[in-house]
Amino acid sequence: MNVFTKTIMCVALTAAASSASAAVIKFDAAYGVTNAQAAEASFLANSYNQETETFDGFANTGQDDNTDQGSWIQAASTFNTAVGDFTNTAADSSPNGDEFFTTSLLIENNETGEFGRADSYSSQWLDSNDADEVRWDILDGNYNAFGFFLSDANDQGAALKLTFNDGTEETLQLNNPLRDGNLMYITLVSDVLFSGVTLTFNNGEGNNDGWGIDNVTLASVPEPATLALLGLGLAGMTTFRRRK
Repeated sequence: MNVFTKTIMCVALTAAASSASAAVIKFDAAYGVTNAQAAEASFLANSYNQETETFDGFANTGQDDNTDQGSWIQAASTFNTAVGDFTNTAADSSPNGDEFFTTSLLIENNETGEFGRADSYSSQWLDSNDADEVRWDILDGNYNAFGFFLSDANDQGAALKLTFNDGTEETLQLNNPLRDGNLMYITLVSDVLFSGVTLTFNNGEGNNDGWGIDNVTLASVPEPATLALLGLGLAGMTTFRRRK
């Protein structure tokens, strides 16, 4: 690698690392099974440095009493996962009376799951257990993007709020309303690496409605500014070589 090439790459990497802002530069929600699966495939193909949590590694230590609300794999207020911690930060404020461990999140599968989420996921997933609010403390690392399947969300109104460690907040509104049993694939790219970043799933107080999440992937995606600098560098290098 010659000096010119090294200089261009250093400039691009420095620009990416020194970004002073914290903002979402891309947010998409692909609705429906076909579109959601295609969105996941595209996200995985166009990112690198990936870490995925499928929730399939959690052993069955729960109970199964053959009812929608009374069956689960595991129940806990916080689940520590490969992509960070998921915590029930505001329990269901209007439980039906047939729910268990309302302050917990649940790991479910297609035998214990409820409300059509089993049709969306072929394996285990994390269920909100009708919590009014769930917080995902995103794992720190060289990640600036994430993607995940979200099922049965927002049929009564919901929003996602991304909070950066500098206090910047981005509210990511889903289409409203959506039918029961819906499936979408969420993708987001930030202009900074995730460090002390949280994503809050706000389901609204008193809605008594839940959702499921699966195949949560953290990844790295080149920022547009970085790609532009690299493009200019390659163009300049080509001109330099021609002149030489």
